[in-house]
Amino acid sequence: MQFSIITGEHTADHRLQVRFDPRHSWVFDELVHPQNVQQWRRSQMLLAHEQVHYLISCLLVRQANYVLSIQGGNAHQMLMLVKATAQRLNTQYDADTNHGLNVDAQQSWIDEVLDQFAEVSVPTR
Repeated sequence: MQFSIITGEHTADHRLQVRFDPRHSWVFDELVHPQNVQQWRRSQMLLAHEQVHYLISCLLVRQANYVLSIQGGNAHQMLMLVKATAQRLNTQYDADTNHGLNVDAQQSWIDEVLDQFAEVSVPTR
């Protein structure tokens, strides 16, 4: 993931963003043949696990942008906080789910992240 700041005309208009960088993805479709059911299923489980890593980062950016839009603040400091929090949460997520192998924990994380996503909206100006 790549975190960055989108600069607005005024400091109060600065926002954070997160992007997925496929060049840093270590799973390649060509390594999994769709007719190998076991390999394909593992690939799909891994994809679902990795997508939650991205959603965690998106959630943190969304929460940060909400705070910036309501309270203002320093976008650069917020970016550093988001990066550190993302690292900590993603490490915890991997530990809790055993990198997606613990299906119950995986589903629990998915549910929690999606619930939190629904709770945070960024007001429009």
